[in-house]
Amino acid sequence: MEPGDIVYSTKGWSTFLVGHAGIVGHDMLIHHSHPLGAFSESFSRYKSRHKYGGSILVLRPRGNSDLVAAWAEENIDHVQRYLFDPWLRRLSNNYCSKFIWQAFWNGAQVDLTNHNLSANRISWVYPYQIKQSSYLKKKGIIRLPSIATNKKNSHS
Repeated sequence: MEPGDIVYSTKGWSTFLVGHAGIVGHDMLIHHSHPLGAFSESFSRYKSRHKYGGSILVLRPRGNSDLVAAWAEENIDHVQRYLFDPWLRRLSNNYCSKFIWQAFWNGAQVDLTNHNLSANRISWVYPYQIKQSSYLKKKGIIRLPSIATNKKNSHS
């Protein structure tokens, strides 16, 4: 993975059936807004949040990855609570895909949704819109073991 890459988790029980997204910073930590708070954590710790298997899709920006990575690193601490707040300008109330959108908008003036959004708009940004963005290209898939696999391996 590289700074600016997006890690998109598949829909499943671990992601409340909607998917989840984070962004890789220059510090190689995953920065993301999560129901338990705003996090900057290692990829290993990020993966451990996915207890029910699935996969993580790695998406790479087609440009400006340094700018969006820097914005995410510098602003993750401004997220105060996890809330589905449609004001795209507001950073304090945030959720995963909105934070990713904000990193691209504020870091590089790119609307990942291709819906002509700007920080002055009121709109929702869904995880699938990040996954389907024409500004990102697929770099790989990381398969995650399921709980059943982990339990089976620990008894061997």
